[in-house]
Amino acid sequence: MSEYFLRMGKIDDAASNGGVASVAYNDTYVFDASGNLKKMSSGALSAYKLKKGEGELWVSGKLDVTPPEIELEFRKTGIARKWLENLIVRHVNRQRSLDKSLTVFVRTAEEGTGIVCEDIPHTSAPPMSKWRTNK
Repeated sequence: MSEYFLRMGKIDDAASNGGVASVAYNDTYVFDASGNLKKMSSGALSAYKLKKGEGELWVSGKLDVTPPEIELEFRKTGIARKWLENLIVRHVNRQRSLDKSLTVFVRTAEEGTGIVCEDIPHTSAPPMSKWRTNK
């Protein structure tokens, strides 16, 4: 089990921050072993037991990322700290800052359970313009 917080603008191990219960969360998500991202109520997550390949994300404040981005970043790594870092990069790219009141808690059942990028289905690249192919 791996747990990390973003609190006061810094990422740290959750155990050193007194655990998850010390913050009121407004958005909660679980990424289950079947590959589904589910938005859940905060009360439901308190009893949720993660299994291998699963993770959860709790947000207090406004994290400017979409559910598909949350899922994509989890699928890329499956590692709590890297998942959190990637989400924060996406947020900062949009907001151009990091509000110190934003708190995010992530945990994964096992380090390195994500899939490699080649396993994520991609759409085919658009055809090359004719002017580029005629040299």
